[in-house]
Amino acid sequence: MPGARRTLLLAGYVFAVLAPMAFLLVSRPGEGLTAAIAFAAVLGFAALVVLALQLVLPARARIFTEPFGIDVLLRFHKEMGIAAAGLIVVHVVVLMVDDPSKMSLLNPLSAPWRAVAGVGALVALLLLLASSTIRQRLALSYEGWRFVHLTLGLVVVGASVAHVLGVGRYLALDSLRGVALLVVLAAALGAFVLRVGRPFAAAGRPYVLEEVRAEHGDAVTLALRADGHDGLRFAPGQFAWLKLAHAPYALSEHPFSLSSSAEDPRYPQVTVKALGDFTARARELAPGTRVLLDGPHGSFRPALPDAGYLCVCAGIGITPAMALLRTLADRGDRRPITLLVGNRTPRDITFREEVDALRARLDLDVVHVLSRAGDDWPGERGRIDASLLARVLPGDAAARNVLVCGGASFADDVARALTGLGVPASHLHVERFA
Repeated sequence: MPGARRTLLLAGYVFAVLAPMAFLLVSRPGEGLTAAIAFAAVLGFAALVVLALQLVLPARARIFTEPFGIDVLLRFHKEMGIAAAGLIVVHVVVLMVDDPSKMSLLNPLSAPWRAVAGVGALVALLLLLASSTIRQRLALSYEGWRFVHLTLGLVVVGASVAHVLGVGRYLALDSLRGVALLVVLAAALGAFVLRVGRPFAAAGRPYVLEEVRAEHGDAVTLALRADGHDGLRFAPGQFAWLKLAHAPYALSEHPFSLSSSAEDPRYPQVTVKALGDFTARARELAPGTRVLLDGPHGSFRPALPDAGYLCVCAGIGITPAMALLRTLADRGDRRPITLLVGNRTPRDITFREEVDALRARLDLDVVHVLSRAGDDWPGERGRIDASLLARVLPGDAAARNVLVCGGASFADDVARALTGLGVPASHLHVERFA
C-alpha cells in the first residue's frame, strides 16, 4: 500500500503541473500569441505551479510524510526549486530569441510592471537557491536561513503570480487568472498550515524538560514529560520538530529523532549531537523549560511485520535504532536484531553501556566499527562499507527489516551496498541526517 500511495501522489503532482499547461495550450490564443510566446507561456506557468507546490510539500501533512518521509520530501523540494529556476530561465531565453527587442524588458527602469515582477521573481529565486547552497559560507544561522528562505519563497510566488496575471491580461488569456488564483491559494494554504496551523496545535500540547543527560559522542538527551495530556504516540524510527514553548510561532525549530521507548508516550526523549546552532546550546537548557513537539513524523514501517531487524548506523544516527531497541525490550520481543554502529573512537559510541545491557533483554548482536581505533580495540576497524557488510551481515539479512541511518553520503553508500549484497530494496528504510 505505501508504494501505491507514493505512485498516486506522484501522479497527482505531475497532473497538477501538466494540467494547467494543457489547458493553456488548448485555450483560444489572444492577439499576438505566437508559437514561441505560447511555448514560453507554458514553461512559465509550469514554473509557477512548481513554485506553489514548493510551499505545499514541506507543510508536514501526513498524506505526504508517511509514504515518502520528510528527508525525501525535502530533497525533492530542493531539486524542484532548481527545476523551477531552470524553467524560468528557459522561459526568458525563448522570449528573447523570438524577439530580441524584448531585451528591454530586463531593464526595471523602463519595463512594464508585469516584466519587473517576472524578473524580480527570478532574481529572488536565484538568491534563495544561493543562500541555501552556501549558507555555511555566509555564516547564516539555521534560524536566519529559515527566515531568508521563507521570505524569499513568498516573494518568488507572489511576484510570479503578479507576472502571470499581468501577462494574461496583456495577451487576452483570461483563462490564466482563475488557474493562477487556485495556485496561489494552494501555496498560501501550505504556508499557513506550516507556520500557523501546526504551531497552534503544538502549543496546546506542551512538554516539560525533566532532565538534560550528557551522552558519549558529545551528545545530550533531553528527557521530556507531557504536561496535561497523554503524550506523543509514535513508532520507533520517527522524529519530531522541537521548539521552545514561549515562542510557538518562531522560525527556530529543529527536527530530532525520538530515542525513547514508544511504550510510554508521556515521556518522550530526543538525543542530539552538538553540531552547531541549537544543538550546541541544547545542553544549556534548564530542567523545567517548556517545549513543544510537532510530530511524530517519519515513514518507517517494517516491510516484514514479524521478521527481525538489521540496523546500520553511524554516529548519532543510532538514535532511531535506540528507540527501536528500547521499545522491543519493553514489549518483551525476542526477535533477532543485529546492530552495526560506526564511530571514530570508543568514547564516541553513544549509548554504549545501555546497548550492552539491552543484550540481556533482547536477542541482540552488536558490531561496533571504529575508524580511529587504538591498538587495544578488539572489534572491527575502518568504515562500514560493502566489504565489511559482506563479512558481518547475518545469514538471513535479506529476510529482515533494515534501518539505515546516518549522514547522507553514508546512508546512500550503505543502502547501495546492502542491495548489492542481496537485501531487497523494499526491505530498506533509509534516514539521512543533515
